[in-house]
Amino acid sequence: MQQRGCGKRPGDDDLAGHGIWSFGERLRSFRGRAGLTQRELAERAGVSVRVLRDIEHGRVRRPQTRTVRRLADVLGLDVGGARQLPEPGHDAPRPGDERLHIGILGPLSVRYRGVETHVHAVKLRRLLSLLALQHPEPAGLGEITHALWPKDPPRSYQSLVHTYISQARRVLLPSGSGAGDPAVSFLVRTHTGYVLALERDQVDLTRFQDLSARARQACRAGDVEAAHELAGRAYRCWRGPLLADEPLLPHHPAATAAARQRVESLLLHADLALRLRRPEQVLHALCEATEEEPLHEGLQARLMLSLASCGEQGEALRIFSEVTGRLDRELGVQPGDELRRAHLRILHQELPWSRTGAGAERAVPGERPVPARRPAAVARPSQIPAAPPGFVGRAAELRRLNRLLLAVGERDGQVPAALVTGFPGVGKTALAVRWAHRVRDRFPDGQLYVDLHGHAGRRPLRPAEVLAQFLRALGVPDGEISGTLDEAANQYRTRLSGRRMQIVLDNAHDESQIRPLIPGAAGCAVLITSRNTLSGLVARDGVSRVSLDVFGEDETLTLLTLLLRSERVAAEPLAAMALGRYCGGLPLAIRILAARLAEYPGACITQLCVELQETGAFRDQTADGDDLFAPVHAAFELSYTALPVPVRRYFRLLARTEGRHIGAYTMADLAGATPREATRMLRRLVRVSLLQEYAPGRFSLPAPLLRYARGLEYGSTTTRSTG
Repeated sequence: MQQRGCGKRPGDDDLAGHGIWSFGERLRSFRGRAGLTQRELAERAGVSVRVLRDIEHGRVRRPQTRTVRRLADVLGLDVGGARQLPEPGHDAPRPGDERLHIGILGPLSVRYRGVETHVHAVKLRRLLSLLALQHPEPAGLGEITHALWPKDPPRSYQSLVHTYISQARRVLLPSGSGAGDPAVSFLVRTHTGYVLALERDQVDLTRFQDLSARARQACRAGDVEAAHELAGRAYRCWRGPLLADEPLLPHHPAATAAARQRVESLLLHADLALRLRRPEQVLHALCEATEEEPLHEGLQARLMLSLASCGEQGEALRIFSEVTGRLDRELGVQPGDELRRAHLRILHQELPWSRTGAGAERAVPGERPVPARRPAAVARPSQIPAAPPGFVGRAAELRRLNRLLLAVGERDGQVPAALVTGFPGVGKTALAVRWAHRVRDRFPDGQLYVDLHGHAGRRPLRPAEVLAQFLRALGVPDGEISGTLDEAANQYRTRLSGRRMQIVLDNAHDESQIRPLIPGAAGCAVLITSRNTLSGLVARDGVSRVSLDVFGEDETLTLLTLLLRSERVAAEPLAAMALGRYCGGLPLAIRILAARLAEYPGACITQLCVELQETGAFRDQTADGDDLFAPVHAAFELSYTALPVPVRRYFRLLARTEGRHIGAYTMADLAGATPREATRMLRRLVRVSLLQEYAPGRFSLPAPLLRYARGLEYGSTTTRSTG
C-alpha cells in the first residue's frame, strides 16, 4: 500500500553528522526527506520492498555496495552523502550509559557502557532473547529447552542447557570482571529456572512497558502533555519488529502480547498528538506501522486523520478508498465504525489542524482559532463486580487465564475465550472477578459483565436480553437497538470492532446462550463460567476449558486464617483441619463455617466440631432443622433438579458409596444396570459438575456433595417406607 505524506523525523537535518543513528535509521530519514514511500524508493532503485524494509529495520547491517549506490542515486546524494550513508553497523556509545542493557525490540542487542557485544551463536542468541522476553520473571527449564530445540531435544539437553547458560553468563559479564566472580553475574538461578538480574530499565521491553503504563496513567489523570511525552518515549524504544533476527520466539505468548502493546502505544501516542494538534509528530510512525499492518483499521484511521490535519486530505481519502477495497477483497467485510468516523470527520473538516500545517495558514490574524468539534465520547463501561475478600490460592489457574486471554490473536482474528467449570460453590465467579480486576489495565476500552442465571432461582437470560444490556452500556440508544437476535449481535460486534474490552459471562447454562455474545474483535477477551462443561463450545468454537478443583489442605487453612484471626486458627490446628475435611475443600462451605465462628468470637473451633458431631454431621446424615448449610444445599439443588429423572437416581445412589474411587462396576451393581450404562450416567453427572472424573473411569465427589446425596437418598427411602 503506497502512502505519501510521511514527514521528516525531528532532527533530520542533523542526522548525517551523528554516529548514534544506525544505517537503517539514516536511510529512513533520507527517504522521508525525499517524500518517498518504501515502495517508490525500492522500485526506483531496482531493489525489492522486502530488502529495503529489512535494511531500514536494522535486519541487514551491512548491505551490498551496489545496493547502497543505487539508493544513493535515487535519493540524490553526492559522493560525500553516499559515504555517510553506510556508517558502521553498530551505534556509537551513548554518553552516561554505564550499565548493561539488553534490547529485543528489534534485533537482539547486548550493550555495556555503550559498546555492543555481538552474539553470533544462534542458540545463545535465542537463550538471551527468551530471558529478556520473560524479564523480570524467570524462564523455566522446560521453556528454555523448548526454545533451544523446538522439536526433538537431544538426550544430553540438560547438560547442554547448563553449557549455554555458562556461555550467556560470560557474554553478560562486564569488561574486566573475573569470569568466576558470582557477584557480577547478571544471570542467576531460581528454583524454577533462570532470570536476568537487571533493573526494568535495563531491558528495553520492560522499559517500554513501564513508559506505556505511565503514559496511560497520566492520560487518565488528565495530564495530556505528560502522557504525550511518555507515549512518544515508549514508542521510540522500538528499533523494529520484536526479535527481528529470531524467527521462532515472536510466536511466544509474551512476544505476541508485546507486539499488541506496541500497537496500543502508538494508538495512544497518535490520539494524544491529534488532541494537542501535533499530528506531524506521529505521521512517520503511522506510515511505518500501516505498512506492516495494512488491515489494522485503528492505525489506518489515525493515519488518515494525521494526514488530513497536515493538509493532505486527498491522500487521506485515497487511503480510505484503498483500505475499503482491500478489506472487501481479502476479508469480505466493510470498514468498521472507527474508520468510517475518521472518513466523515475528514469530509466535514472536523479536524485538529496542525499548529504548523494547513490549519495554521487558515487562521485569520487577530482572531482566536475555532477549535475543531470533537466526536461524541465513546462509552467505556466498567461493570465487573467488586473483587471478593479473602481470595486464596488459584495461582496456577490465574496464570493459565493470562496465557489464554492476554495473548490476543490479532494475526488470525481468533477471539481469546476461556471457560471456567467446577462444582457448585467451588469459586468460579470469584476466580473470574479476581482475574478481571488484576488485568483490567490491559483492556483500556472497558469491561462488560453479566450474570446469565444459568443456575438460579429464575429463568436463564436470553441472548437478545444480554445484547440489549451490552449495547446500552456501549452507548447505543434504546431506539437504535435491533429487536432481532442476529441484527443485535451484528451491532454488538460492530461496536466492539477495534476495541480492547473484557467480557465476563458468568453462570452460563448452555452454548446457545454464549455464541451470540462472543465479539468479532480479536482485541477483546471473553471469560465464561458455568457448572456445565459445555463441550460443544469447546469443540466447535475453540474455547479453552479451565477446570476448578476443590481446595487442598493448605489452601483451606489459609482461607480459615484469613476469615478468622490467625492466632485463633494457630491455637487449634487439629480442629481447623477437621473442619476443612468436613467441608471437603469447598470454598463456599468453608466460608459458611467461618461465618458461624465469627458470630461467636469467644467460641473455640473444637466446640463447633463437637456441635456438628452431636447433630450427626460427621456421620454424614442430614440434621433435622439445621439450616447451617442451607446455602450450600440450595446451590446443589439447582443442579440436581435440572437433571432428568434417571440421572437423578444415579446421583442418589452415590450416597451408598464412600465418595471416592467410584467405578462403573460399583454403580452398575447398585443400579442393576450394565457397566456401560453406568459409565454413561456417571459422565452425565460429570458434565453438570456434580461428579468428578479424576482418572479414566474413576470418579469422586467432595464431602458436602456426598452428604447432600445421602440426605436425598435418606428422604426417598423414608418416603417409600411410610408410603
